[in-house]
Amino acid sequence: MAETVQETVARKPAKKSNKTLIIVAVVALQLVAAYFLVGFFLSHAGPDSAAQTASAQTGKSVSNSRGDPNFDHVYVVKDLIVNPAGTNGLRFLLTTIGLEVTSEETVKELEKRDVQIHDAIIGILTSMTLPQLDDTSSRDSLKVEIRNRINKDLNTGSVLNVYFSKFIIQ
Repeated sequence: MAETVQETVARKPAKKSNKTLIIVAVVALQLVAAYFLVGFFLSHAGPDSAAQTASAQTGKSVSNSRGDPNFDHVYVVKDLIVNPAGTNGLRFLLTTIGLEVTSEETVKELEKRDVQIHDAIIGILTSMTLPQLDDTSSRDSLKVEIRNRINKDLNTGSVLNVYFSKFIIQ
């Protein structure tokens, strides 16, 4: 009887180490599969979408290579976080804004004036209250106000349209 208890105790650690080994192998296999799947999908996304994704992440311009005359040059102001008026810092707005401009020269000027552009947009957004920001009908007037404010500072070209690709109030 004493031999069977010792044999059973000796076998249990072997079972635990086998389970651990199998779990580690399955997790490693899943990581490798995920790595190759992500690589596959990114490589088949196409050069246009990869360039637009990269430029949007850096806050730079995106040029439309399809030749759409109504949507050629866009400058992206990415992930602005502001506290709206009257919130005492307890609420915030997270937004990403696309500025459609007339030419590539205008995009280059916006890149040079990046700090001024951020300051102008932040000034406008922080002057508005939550009810004003939350009202979807007032967003059009907000877009016009942003466009007019930025156009005052531009020397070459102008902002044609303002687009909110992200507008989150928390």
